[in-house]
Amino acid sequence: MAAAQPETAGAEQLAQLHKQLLGDSSIQFDLPSYVPPKPPDWLVDVMSWLGPYMIYLFWGAVIAGALVILVMVFLETSGIAWRLPWRGKPGEAEAEEKWRPDIATAQILLSEADALAARGDYDEAVHLLLRRSVADIAGRLPDFLRPSLTARDIAGAPSIPTRARNAFTQIARIVEAALFARRPVGAEGWREARAAYEQFAFRDAWA
Repeated sequence: MAAAQPETAGAEQLAQLHKQLLGDSSIQFDLPSYVPPKPPDWLVDVMSWLGPYMIYLFWGAVIAGALVILVMVFLETSGIAWRLPWRGKPGEAEAEEKWRPDIATAQILLSEADALAARGDYDEAVHLLLRRSVADIAGRLPDFLRPSLTARDIAGAPSIPTRARNAFTQIARIVEAALFARRPVGAEGWREARAAYEQFAFRDAWA
């Protein structure tokens, strides 16, 4: 019997502490239950009206999304430049800035082309100018250039400033005449193409 007395005293002490805890008004035991907010009446009316049509709205959204994806894939695979409407036209912001191809690179290129022309290889010299001009445009307008674009497509691009476009067109015309009309470039064609590239690269044609 004597061994049970400490257990009894401990139980009474625990009961006393529990009573004190319940009597402490600073402690909240009964938390209010969560009541979800009631939607406004107009939203309830709209959802009730749309109820029978929700399945059509869902499939309409799925079909519209699929069509948008198909159009984007088609444009990308066709090499057609596109951009979100709020981003503006390709090259619009770039054309406003003053820019031109790297002078040192252009000078090295001309030295190589001059060496080809000095050996009488005018066709390859003009081809070199055209390839470098395309590379310069790609560096300037990376969103515009696509692998499927021809030199004529590039020459007609409104995103390229007028003077740069005219110079590029002149070079492209000489190359096309040599490729498709089998007309040798010759010394005169080379001088014309070289002057056009100088206009393209050194005379602020991109300003």
